[in-house]
Amino acid sequence: MKEGIADDLRQSYVVMKNEMTKFFRGKRMLLFLALIVTVLLLITVLPYALGSSLSKDPKEIIVTYVSFVSLIVLLAATLFASVTIVSEYEERTALILFTRPIKKSSIFLGKFLASLVIGVAFVGLYYLSVALISLIVAGGVDVGLAKSLLLALMYVIGTFGVAMLISSVMKKASTSTIIVFVILLMILPIISAIVIVSQTPDITNLDSYYDAWWMLDQAANAITSVVSTTVDIARESLVMVTWGLVPTLIAFILFKRREF
Repeated sequence: MKEGIADDLRQSYVVMKNEMTKFFRGKRMLLFLALIVTVLLLITVLPYALGSSLSKDPKEIIVTYVSFVSLIVLLAATLFASVTIVSEYEERTALILFTRPIKKSSIFLGKFLASLVIGVAFVGLYYLSVALISLIVAGGVDVGLAKSLLLALMYVIGTFGVAMLISSVMKKASTSTIIVFVILLMILPIISAIVIVSQTPDITNLDSYYDAWWMLDQAANAITSVVSTTVDIARESLVMVTWGLVPTLIAFILFKRREF
């Protein structure tokens, strides 16, 4: 049994490595890297270009930069996780893969890990850049950055799980990409807003607002708020991880049953 598990993991590693090679050779990787660099440059340079400057308070600097993390993670899920399964069917490479002595579980795990590693790496790169900027401008780094990074990584898991589910049922990568983007950017926030409004007894009183803590987009708000306020990190992390694992499990079941 141990040899069988080891062989399955080895196959998953090979699939992951090949998938990451595809990403590195494609334009999506360069596009996403350019996006991150552009965001960093705009936040850093624009205040000086307008005659102002970045704050000298490490906490304020971090809040400014991490407020864009949710969007960056969303785009990572859209560019990478949304196409990792459906591309095999659209490009007909599944015909080759499924005839090889390799389990579908190994294929799925390898592809999921490949997109997840890329997402985590880019988020880590963004936070490292923020830390360096904070050191240069403010002379230090607020501890809230580490907490924000932890929550951002949990959000990566959550969004990538949703993206994998969509990717496992679509026939075209372009369609999967659009649907994932719309769901994460619009549909989930709209659902959250409707739930909050419908469950809030007095909409004019901010203190009475219903806390839709179980929604993915609401939990993701903690990525920014944890820097300046007290946040239940364990609860928000659990919500985002659940949003990632449950759709991923469903995606795996659908992938195993799917024929070319």
